[in-house]
Amino acid sequence: MTRVTATEFKNNIGAFSDAAMSEPVIITSHQRDRLVLLSAEEYRRLTGVTEGLSDSDKERIARGLERHRNTIMELANR
Repeated sequence: MTRVTATEFKNNIGAFSDAAMSEPVIITSHQRDRLVLLSAEEYRRLTGVTEGLSDSDKERIARGLERHRNTIMELANR
């Protein structure tokens, strides 16, 4: 999991946006977790929004859940 300050994120938004495609990026402010940047696919999976998704998209989202399960659980327990 990637953790960056808000300033680092602002200065390198492209790189961290790319990183968020494969894992959540936590953005901190004053040494506190403030935001989490996720891919749109991961957001849809977490919110249960599946309207208009193909079966292959739904399967890919399910695989993403397994890949990010530990990160999601860690964030949920904070």
